[in-house]
Amino acid sequence: MIRVYFNPDYTLGFPLTGEDVKIENLQHIADVDATDLREAFEICQNEDLPWVSREEVTPDPLVADGTRSVAPGDVLELDGEWFLVGPADFQRI
Repeated sequence: MIRVYFNPDYTLGFPLTGEDVKIENLQHIADVDATDLREAFEICQNEDLPWVSREEVTPDPLVADGTRSVAPGDVLELDGEWFLVGPADFQRI
């Protein structure tokens, strides 16, 4: 299970590094039934249907009707470890 968090502190004008992420500011938005960060990221993309409606996803009630895709700056938690989503990879924080 991978927990998905939106990061309200991230902007494209001020990209964050792992040291800049404030865990206490993250907003938990969903749990994804996946064991791989890349797989979870791909599941969390809006395509034909909102990603929160996929069977692998248990969304928070605040986003159950739809939300933006997971993007760089957001955070995934796997087995108690936190990972910042980057433009091309994941950075452990």
